[in-house]
Amino acid sequence: MNFFLLILTSSIIAIAIYLVLDYYGPRTITLKQAEKFGLECLNAKDLIVQEYDNSGNLWATRGLLIYFLKKGDNKFLRAGRIPCGLNVYWLNNFKLVRKITLRSECVEMSVNKSGNICAFSCGMMWFSSGIGQRFQMTMKLENFGLNKGRGIMSTGLTWINENEFLFGEYFNNKKRDIVRVFRFTKESLSWSKLYEFPSGSIRHIHSVQIDPFTGRFWLCAGDEDNEAMIGWLDDKCENLIPIGSGSQVWRSCQLVFSEDALFWGTDTGSRDLAGIYRWDKNSEKLTVLQKTEGAIFFGTRLRNDIVVMSTDREGFQNERDEFTRLYFLHNDGKITEYQCGTWDYKKHGFRFNFAKLRFQRSQGDDFLAISVLNQKEMPDAELLLIHEDTITGL
Repeated sequence: MNFFLLILTSSIIAIAIYLVLDYYGPRTITLKQAEKFGLECLNAKDLIVQEYDNSGNLWATRGLLIYFLKKGDNKFLRAGRIPCGLNVYWLNNFKLVRKITLRSECVEMSVNKSGNICAFSCGMMWFSSGIGQRFQMTMKLENFGLNKGRGIMSTGLTWINENEFLFGEYFNNKKRDIVRVFRFTKESLSWSKLYEFPSGSIRHIHSVQIDPFTGRFWLCAGDEDNEAMIGWLDDKCENLIPIGSGSQVWRSCQLVFSEDALFWGTDTGSRDLAGIYRWDKNSEKLTVLQKTEGAIFFGTRLRNDIVVMSTDREGFQNERDEFTRLYFLHNDGKITEYQCGTWDYKKHGFRFNFAKLRFQRSQGDDFLAISVLNQKEMPDAELLLIHEDTITGL
């Protein structure tokens, strides 16, 4: 009896120690040389890529914990924790819960050039003036929750300048209610409506982005043909100027900017319209660069101007297999299609989720940062850093 009691007590203590260590997370996470999907890369466990900041530091999250990688360093440093309030989402602090629910993407966060942090967590917006500073809750989203949706998309949050951030609403919106873009100011520590889509016009906002070459605020919306739209706001943010709408061609989740053009991939199951597109800023000519299959969620531009996009797996009718893919648009016009991982949990139910190759929110970086989600070949939230020189040689 004493032996079994000893075993039980030891087990409880071991579990408690594990949970405490998991909650606080490792102080550092070291990158290791690896080969993943046949590509030479740096590799780290259980990190969701967020973005590079203006100094070239890479930010990522592990549950609700924040980590950052200093430019040129080989290890991520723990930088704090994003609050979530007293609710069930607090359990996302534990890796076991994230693994069971298959929900490693718990938060979204953006860091401006002053080091201020704006974060979305558990249906609330939070603000911190920097590493080591307390987070303040600045807004509770009306349209968030199990029956409403995720609140914002990964590319639906961005910083504008040293004092302001933007985010766009993303929710199920079955009734097609109004959808808004909000602006945060550091002075007021509050959010106000910047722009509003009228009721019945769109379902939700996929992305809110700033073109670094022109300073324009760009919005992407979906989902049905009459709701799909790509456009920019005028200088007063009063009027939306669409460059196209009315078909799945204009259903995008992330724009990629160059000095002369916009690039995007379609978030569609259409066999005819799915592809990678280029819109010339001067001539306003639209060109289909590559026909694809499956939805394209993520895109970025590297420092050497190679444009990269990824297809997910979610069950669209135009998916010919279960593999995610990378598309590399080289400077000479060549496009390389690269097969990656296999969709893992795809049966509809509690653990169903898309298979995704999530990129950094920023553009113009030396490395392509990928968090691999729901794929058989590696654990969920595996982080890969692939240098632009490796991609140039493909």
